[in-house]
Amino acid sequence: MALHSNRLSDPARTLLPSQKVTSMQWTNDCEQTLLDRLSAAGAEGANTTALKLPAASTQKGKACRQALRKLLKAGQIGNLGSPSRPRYVIAEHYKPLEIAYELIAQQVKDAGLRLQSKTALAKRLRGAPAKQLDAALKLLVAEGILLRLNWAGRPVYLHRASVSVPANPQPSDPAVMQTIPAQQAEILEAYQQAVREFGYPDVLIHEVFTRWHGDLETFKQILIDACRQGTAIPSAGDWSLATAEERDAAIMLDGRPQLRIRFKA
Repeated sequence: MALHSNRLSDPARTLLPSQKVTSMQWTNDCEQTLLDRLSAAGAEGANTTALKLPAASTQKGKACRQALRKLLKAGQIGNLGSPSRPRYVIAEHYKPLEIAYELIAQQVKDAGLRLQSKTALAKRLRGAPAKQLDAALKLLVAEGILLRLNWAGRPVYLHRASVSVPANPQPSDPAVMQTIPAQQAEILEAYQQAVREFGYPDVLIHEVFTRWHGDLETFKQILIDACRQGTAIPSAGDWSLATAEERDAAIMLDGRPQLRIRFKA
């Protein structure tokens, strides 16, 4: 009776040789089962326990783990976690860069005016998204979502929504184009006044603006145009020491705010 019971517990032993379930058949069955379970799990994914794999010591358990490795290698599924703490998702939800992008952007936005270091941002990321930290930061800065600043020689980040610096300044309105030469001359004179007062050519943009009579957005656009034309050279300055007024006057170039300006002689 015991021998008969053991045979029933292992389907492969109760079948004729030609009917035995092969390891390949089990692997194929497991592949589809894993895909179905991960599709049902959606973006949240599932760990090894949630996948309900058979015991690793059994033939089917070994076949299912082989199927898991095969699906990972083929890119049909991905692991958003780590090798020791996996979180498997179907391919359409395996987006570590997008996940890192969203988490970082939200963390910096929630921080308001509190500058966020790369170390602080890395603490929120785990597994595959953590490996995309640098790529996500580069993309967020390039798109103007985050501002990359310097604090004691190290990069820190601020969300654009926390300051009034436009991410993508628009070209000057054609209706006011004819007034720009005169305004440029006035701004240059304001710049020279600031240079004479402070004694060096690299001055705060805010200091130039306070010596010019006009609106801030027009002022910024003229400076941006001058920088693009090569007649002025911007510099980032130290955002951590800047006042609110100095930050408001900053111009945005290549996804980074510039606090200072120097006009070529």
